[in-house]
Amino acid sequence: MNPAPNDAAPAPAPEQDAAVDFTRYLRVLLKRKWLILAVVAVGVTGTVLYTLRQTKIYQARASIVVEPQAPQVWGREVQEVVPLGTGGYWGAVEYYNTQIAIIVGRDLAEETVRHHRLHENPKLVPPEQAAGLSEEARIRMATGILWTSLSASLRPDSRIVDVRVRHPDPKLAADLANKHVQTFIDSNLQVRSRGSHEASKILSSELDLALRRLREAEDKLHRFKEEQRLLSTSLEDKLNQIAADLQRYNAAQNDARIKRIELLALKKEAEEAAKVDVLETPLFALVENVTVERIKTQYATESQALLKLSHQLGPKHPDYIAQKRVVDALRSALEREARLALREIEQRLAKVTAAERQYAGEVARLTDEAIGLGEHTQKYNELKRQADAEASNYALVLGRLKTSELSGRNQLGNIVWHERARAPAVHVYPHMKKNVLLALLLSLALGLSLALLLEYLDRSVKSAEDVEQAIQAPVLGMIPLLPEVAEGASPEQVRLRDLYLFRHPTSQAAECCRAIRTNILFSGADRELRVLTVTSPNPREGKTTSVIYLGTTMAQSGQRVLLVDTDMRRPRLHQSMGTTRDRGLSNLILGDTSIEDAVKTTDVPNLFLLPCGPTPPNPAELLLTQRFQQILADLRDRYDRVILDSPPLQAVADAAVLGRLSDGVILIAKSRQTNRDALIRSSRQLAGVQAPIVGVVINSLDLTSEAYGYSKYGYGYTYGETPNAANAANAEV
Repeated sequence: MNPAPNDAAPAPAPEQDAAVDFTRYLRVLLKRKWLILAVVAVGVTGTVLYTLRQTKIYQARASIVVEPQAPQVWGREVQEVVPLGTGGYWGAVEYYNTQIAIIVGRDLAEETVRHHRLHENPKLVPPEQAAGLSEEARIRMATGILWTSLSASLRPDSRIVDVRVRHPDPKLAADLANKHVQTFIDSNLQVRSRGSHEASKILSSELDLALRRLREAEDKLHRFKEEQRLLSTSLEDKLNQIAADLQRYNAAQNDARIKRIELLALKKEAEEAAKVDVLETPLFALVENVTVERIKTQYATESQALLKLSHQLGPKHPDYIAQKRVVDALRSALEREARLALREIEQRLAKVTAAERQYAGEVARLTDEAIGLGEHTQKYNELKRQADAEASNYALVLGRLKTSELSGRNQLGNIVWHERARAPAVHVYPHMKKNVLLALLLSLALGLSLALLLEYLDRSVKSAEDVEQAIQAPVLGMIPLLPEVAEGASPEQVRLRDLYLFRHPTSQAAECCRAIRTNILFSGADRELRVLTVTSPNPREGKTTSVIYLGTTMAQSGQRVLLVDTDMRRPRLHQSMGTTRDRGLSNLILGDTSIEDAVKTTDVPNLFLLPCGPTPPNPAELLLTQRFQQILADLRDRYDRVILDSPPLQAVADAAVLGRLSDGVILIAKSRQTNRDALIRSSRQLAGVQAPIVGVVINSLDLTSEAYGYSKYGYGYTYGETPNAANAANAEV
C-alpha cells in the first residue's frame, strides 16, 4: 500500500504572523480575569493597609518676599557693598536659585538649630534618642532632622519664596518654618553688615596707602616744576603760549614778506616812472598824494594863462616873464614831489624789510625755546599723569569708603516676611488616593503582565491559532469538553463516555463531530482517504474517544466504517464497544483467524470493530510485516472508511509506521494539555516518514468559557450555552 503524495506532509516549522492579534490577547485577559482581579485586589488592599499604618506628616509653609535690591535709603548714588540681584533675567534667575539653595542648605539649618536651641526640643530630638549624646551630637541630629524636612521654591511670576517644613507634629512644623525663615532673614542682614564692615576696614587701609602715593606723586611733580621754573604757570600753558606766539609771529613774518615783495615791485615801477616827464609820469598814481593833484591843477591853470599872455603881450613883456616864473615854480614843485614819492616808497620798503627781519628773529627765538621745553615734556607728562591717577584713585577709595559706611548703617534688608507659617490641619503624607491609584495601576499592570507571562509559559494547545502557529496544519474541528473519566474508572463509566455521541445525536458534541466529518470529506476531494490513522503526541489526550466519535458520525452518514485497534500495548476500543479481544488484529497478522471472525459488530449501525487481539511481544515488528499491509489492503476493499487507533507518537514508533501505510493522519490535540512543542515534534516525525497529515482535531475544548465562531473551518456556531442533552449526558456520566 503506497502512501499519499509527498506534498501532503505539513511544514514542520511555521512562520509567525507578523500582524498583532489583539483579539487573542483580549481572550487571554478574559480567561485569566480572576488572576488579574486577585492581583489588583491584593495590591490595593496591601497599599491601603500600608498607608494606614504610616505616620502622618504635616507640612507648614512660610513665605518671604525677596527683592533684588535693598531699599535705597541714601539714594541711588550709594551702592551696596555686598552685591544682590542683577537687572538681567538670567542674573535674577541665578540670584533666586542661589537664595533657595542657601535656604535649604545644611549650614543654615545648623544655624537655626544653634540660634533657637532646637536640639533641646524633645519633640524634634526624642529624649530616648538623645540620651547619652553630647551637645554637638544632639545639634547634628537636630540639624539632620530639620535639613531633611526642608524645601523651598519660587512662586511663578513673582518674588515670593515659599519655605516648607514637614514633621509629624503640625505645630512644630509651623514653628520650625518660622524660625528657619527668621534665621535666614537675620543671616542675610548679618552678611550685608559684616560685608560692609569688612569692606570699610579694607577701604580705610587702602585710603591711607592711596593718600601716601598721592603725596609722593605730587612732591615729584612740584620739584620738577620748581627746577623748570614752572611754578607760576604750567608747562602746558607755557607751551601753549609759545605756540600762540609762534603762530602770531609766523603770520606777521609772512605778512611782512608779502608787503616787502609788493614794495619791491612798486619801487621798480616808480623808478621806471621817474624817467618820464614829470607832467606825464605815472609815478603819482602809485602813491596817494593830495598835494600833487592840487599842484598839477594849478600848473595847468597857470600854463593856460602864460599861453594867453604869450599871444597877447609877447615873451618879453614883464607880465609874461612874471607868469613864466610862476609856471616854472609849479613845475619845480612837481619834480620835487616826484622825488619825495620815490623816496617814500624806498623808506616804506626799508621799514618792511626791517620788520620782516625782526619777526624772523622772534620766530627763531620762540622755536629754540619750544625745543628746549619739549625735552622736559615727556617727564612732565609722566609725572602729571601719575599724580592725576593717584588723585583719582584716592577720590575713588574715599568715595567708596563713605558709601560702605552709609551702606553698613542701612538696617533695611531686601528680604521681608510675606506670610508666617500656621499649623496645618491636613496631612500631606501618606497620600491615600494617590497611593491607591498608583497601586491600582501597578497591580493592574502586574496582573496583566502575569497573565500574559503565564499564557506565554503555557505551551499547551488552546485554540486553532495555536495549532496553525505550531505546524501550519488545518484544524478539522473541535470536540467539546465532556466530564473526564478518572484513572481506574469502571468499564461502564468509560463506555458511557465513549458512546456519548451515539446516545445523544443532537448534542453539541455531535454537531462538532459532524463538522469534523465534513472537513475530512473536503480534505479528500482531490485524493482518496479510505484509511486514516488517528494518533496524538502523548497518552491520555482523548485519541481513542475521538476515534469512536469520528467512526460514529461517519457511520451515521451511511458509510461502512471499521475501527481498528492498532494500540497493542494499551488497547481500549473493545472495552468501549462492549466486546472482547480474544481474536483480533494480531491473530490476523499471524494467520490464526480470518477477517470475518476477527471483525466485531457494534451497537452503532454501520460501525464495525477490529480489536487488537492478544498483546504480542513485538507490536512494531508486526506492523512492519508484509502480512499487515495485505490485511490493510483487504480492509480497504471491504469498508468505506478504515480508522486506525494508533499509539501516541512520542511514546512508540507504531504511529509513524501506521501513518506511512495510511492515506492520511489525523492528529488529536487535547486542549490545555497537549504541548505545542510535542505537536511540532510529532509533525516532524510524521514528515520524516512522509506520512501526510490530514488535519488536527482539538479535543476537550471548553466552549462554555468563551464564544467561538469557526466559520473558516466549515461551521459557524456560537457555543455560549450548553444544550439540554449535553447536560443530561454529563449528569449520566
